[in-house]
Amino acid sequence: MKQKARQLFRWILTSMLGLLGFSGCEWLNIGGGMVMYGQPHTDFQASGKVTDRSGNAIEGIRVSIRQHRHYANTPNVIYDQNDWYYDDTLYTDAAGRYELKTGITSFNGPDDVTVVFEDVDGEKNGGVFESQTVTPRVKQTAKAKDWYGGAYSVEADAQLEKK
Repeated sequence: MKQKARQLFRWILTSMLGLLGFSGCEWLNIGGGMVMYGQPHTDFQASGKVTDRSGNAIEGIRVSIRQHRHYANTPNVIYDQNDWYYDDTLYTDAAGRYELKTGITSFNGPDDVTVVFEDVDGEKNGGVFESQTVTPRVKQTAKAKDWYGGAYSVEADAQLEKK
């Protein structure tokens, strides 16, 4: 009888606390912000053109885009989340153009972006070219609002030299 009374008491207490809206999410701090329902997101776009010294477009150049975000240490966080890197790889088309449009699950845009251009197809598409690394300026193209962290973009062109 005592055990059934305890179970009934626990069930009533748990139900009342749930109805009053008590939960652990309000005080749980993970990664620099409160845990909320939904998903924060930020838009990011990178584009550009790759040419040779004569201005001819180069097809098939591998473009590696590394977005870097730096977060300050947050008190009471159980792990250190200082730096996040998002890497994307794509290839130039016949016009030498590349374009990346992506969404990131974060409130923040990138602090800086590094774009690496590499010739990975050898003699195909005009010869063998030297690699090049560019660090373009990050521009904010849309303001943040509520769950939307805004939009950010970079434009990086490259003129590659033959080996």
